[in-house]
Amino acid sequence: MAGTTAVKPITGMLRRNLVLDLGIALGLGFAMANAYWYGYHMPRTNARDSYYAKLEQQKAEARGQKA
Repeated sequence: MAGTTAVKPITGMLRRNLVLDLGIALGLGFAMANAYWYGYHMPRTNARDSYYAKLEQQKAEARGQKA
């Protein structure tokens, strides 16, 4: 009776599910990174760049130069 247990040991679970877990984690990470990059970062960067380009153009016109 000492050798039998009512519950099977939980061994090999990591090995069996490793590919699935890594695939899900990498897939979701890639999706969230793209959502951040193209949904938030790039629009903000483009807005900032266009603001400073417009500001530089206004400064050049105020000095009487053409940019």
